[in-house]
Amino acid sequence: MKTDTAKITTKKSKTKKIDRVESSLKESSRDLSLFKFKSGAVVALVLIVVFGLLNSLFEGKAVAKLPFQPITLVMKMSHRGLSGTDSTDCSMAFLYFLCSISIRTNLQKFLGFSPPRGSAPGAGFLPLPDPKTN
Repeated sequence: MKTDTAKITTKKSKTKKIDRVESSLKESSRDLSLFKFKSGAVVALVLIVVFGLLNSLFEGKAVAKLPFQPITLVMKMSHRGLSGTDSTDCSMAFLYFLCSISIRTNLQKFLGFSPPRGSAPGAGFLPLPDPKTN
């Protein structure tokens, strides 16, 4: 009898511990997603402000020459807002788009908004096992 009650007690304590860990994990996950949302919003705001400034400075001017004849879809994006028929001319908007893709991650790191490497789900050398399967 004593062993049965001891087993039940340990099982209940394990269940309570798992519930506490799960609630802590949910809270940490919520905090991390809020942090990611804030950092994404700040970076997006910075990129939008810079885009507006550059767009007003380089409106209608070719800022680069493409070393190839782009396909139609790319040409419509790269030649947006430019007069003329030279399809190798590149507008500021297209160049900004290409640069913002490559700069976004570095800008997040520079502003201190990138989360630690191990915070991604499933990240790390040994991911945590699912307690419900044990």
